[in-house]
Amino acid sequence: MQHIRRRVLGLAITTCLTPMMGLNMAHAEADWPRRPIKIVVPYPPGGTADIMGRLVANKLSKAFPKVSVVVENITGGATVPGTMAVLRDPADGHTLFMASDNTLNINRWLLKDVRYDGDRDFTPVSVFVTYPHWLIVNGQGPYKSFDDLVKAIRARPGKISISVNTVGGAAYLALDNWRRENGLNFEIVPYRGSPPAVADLIGGHIDAHLDVVGSSMTHARSGRVLPVTVLQNAPLKEFPQAIPQNDRNPKALTARVNLSVVVRSGTPEPIVDALYAALKTGVKDEDFVKTVDMMGLGTVMYEPRKSKAFLQQETQRYRVLIEKSGLEKQ
Repeated sequence: MQHIRRRVLGLAITTCLTPMMGLNMAHAEADWPRRPIKIVVPYPPGGTADIMGRLVANKLSKAFPKVSVVVENITGGATVPGTMAVLRDPADGHTLFMASDNTLNINRWLLKDVRYDGDRDFTPVSVFVTYPHWLIVNGQGPYKSFDDLVKAIRARPGKISISVNTVGGAAYLALDNWRRENGLNFEIVPYRGSPPAVADLIGGHIDAHLDVVGSSMTHARSGRVLPVTVLQNAPLKEFPQAIPQNDRNPKALTARVNLSVVVRSGTPEPIVDALYAALKTGVKDEDFVKTVDMMGLGTVMYEPRKSKAFLQQETQRYRVLIEKSGLEKQ
């Protein structure tokens, strides 16, 4: 009897509190944003993620003019310092994070002491843009096409070098998978970023470089480097000699690299939806369209729920690639 009374009393209390909790949550959401919005970029100023972060700040400033929107660069440590800084802030929609595949999908499989889970700890506002990648060679070198490079790899096993911007990143994993699937023997050379790798390519110290299109587009336009293939289905109008790859072919050299806008998990859903709506409007602005086109990026703008499902699939896709690569946790 006492058990039944306690249960009835508990239900009564819950019934009374539930509307109050709903009202408090509704009030919190109606009061948002109530202080400056911060966008954390885990990369140095001037790079693609930083430029996109500042465009996001611009669009949110336009959508929410009563508060300031600032960009904070927290760099280094395989993006972990920036990640942990975001997770220390409240889950209230006032801190956003420009998160790459490395942060959300790859680090958990490559780092020994990962203190976060990208799928669990973050809620995506949107998979925002993709970074198209291409394979470039020296514009004055011996290779005039993708086939030329492949023939050289087969003719000189172990002698051809292709560089990437980091070990274990999406570009490295794409190149490693292509090498393995096609029985090719060449050296993958990791660099700390694109500028030194491209400089060595132009100087004749490496044979090819796998890069983000926007990072080496200026050199391609000048003729110092020659794009021979683009790692996606769609060709690049400005560079027709860069043949597209077929992502349905497991032997093709393909890479899909995403930049997402995320918030800490627990952020109220109406706030996430409001952020998405602001960005969905902002990507139609002329300055955004021109910047994305200039940098060779692809606008995605998946809505939050689709973004969540997609990123969870990407985590498992990268798990398989990393396991096959044989890379050990750092």
